[in-house]
This record gives sequence, C-alpha cells and structure tokens, in this order.
Amino acid sequence: MIELHIYLEPHDGKEKELENVYLTEFAVGIKIQQGFRRTTLLKKRDALREYQINIEFESESLRLKWVKSREHTEIWPKVASLCQSISWAGFDTVTK
Repeated sequence: MIELHIYLEPHDGKEKELENVYLTEFAVGIKIQQGFRRTTLLKKRDALREYQINIEFESESLRLKWVKSREHTEIWPKVASLCQSISWAGFDTVTK
C-alpha cells in the first residue's frame, strides 16, 4: 500500500470552504476509485491555516489512475484554488 500526505495552507478566510470542498466533493470522488483505502482531512491543532489530507491506495499505479480520473481533474483545481501553498510527501507502507 501507499500513502500520500498533502500539506495545504488555504488563503485567509477560505478554511471553511476548503473543509466543505473536501467533505462534499474530494472525499466523495476519491471513494469510488479502484484501490482506494481511506482519506482523512486533518487540521493542525491551534493553527489557523495548516491542513493535511492523507490518502491511502492499494498501489501507486492505482493512485495514479485516480489522478487521471475525471473526478480528480474536476475536483483538485477547486482545492488548489483555495490554497496559497500545497506540498506533499509519498510513503510506502512498511507494516500494517
């Protein structure tokens, strides 16, 4: 399995909109993808604008299929437009 951590800093005042897009569009679109395992949106405690999306897929090739999917190409630009910075880190699962 693989896990991707996406670090987001939304524009000032866009925090609730980011949370809403994640819940109503991103999570809905990713859950129907082949190989999808789970996703979580985290907000750093006591931080105004530090968020993290964690996603887990059965394999990197299936995650890349999600990236090329219609759902991702429609939803991700909405997420990105709400953020002033985005970075990520990918991980291979070593233990279960």
